[in-house]
Formats: sequence, structure tokens, C-alpha cells
Amino acid sequence: MARGEVIIDYQICMGCGICVQACPFSYLELSRYGNDPYKRLYPELEADHGCTGCGICAKECPLECITARKKDEKKDVPLS
Repeated sequence: MARGEVIIDYQICMGCGICVQACPFSYLELSRYGNDPYKRLYPELEADHGCTGCGICAKECPLECITARKKDEKKDVPLS
């Protein structure tokens, strides 16, 4: 079960893949997002991910377009 999540701002993301390489658990993957006319790849969590919300992907993102959150029983706690 996922203990965290990442939120990606696709309007800023350029699909460089640095966050995918940075994820220590390989829960992020590059895939097509929406109806991008240039058919670029963007990061997204795998369907059955176990994201911990560690925030490494967010820290490595050069455009700061990722927010990592740990899921708390009472509320989400932003890490970045």
C-alpha cells in the first residue's frame, strides 16, 4: 500500500526523466500524458505503486514541478 504520492504539474514538466531516475524504488515511469501534440513522455506513478513520499524525485526535479506528500492518517503532509 502506498504511504505517499507525488503530484506533477504537467504544464511545467518538460519530461526530462530526472525524477524517474532519482526514484530509489522505481515507482515513477515515463508515459504519454493527455493529448500532447508532440507525443512527449511525462513522469507518472505506476498503477500499483508503493510510493513512500520520500521526496527525492521532487528534490531532483530541475523545474520544481513535483510535490511529494506522505499520507498521514489525519491529513496529507507536504514535503516540498
